[in-house]
Amino acid sequence: MKIKMLRDVKGSSNESGNATRVYKNNEIIDCDKQWKVDLANNFISNNSAIEVKVDEPKETKAKTKTKKKATKKKATKSKG
Repeated sequence: MKIKMLRDVKGSSNESGNATRVYKNNEIIDCDKQWKVDLANNFISNNSAIEVKVDEPKETKAKTKTKKKATKKKATKSKG
């Protein structure tokens, strides 16, 4: 779950809740742990944040370039 902050809000910065930080406006927060999800739901319920879906580019394999074979020049006889 990812959320985008709509305004500056003070909130917990760790699981135990004994430290706080300011979540800034337009900051995108990745809620990968349960305590972050609970915090995000509180922000969403009081209209301080919205849930967003971030499209991340898929990893693509680099295409291998094919080498062109060098063309041999025909030998010509010189007159002389």
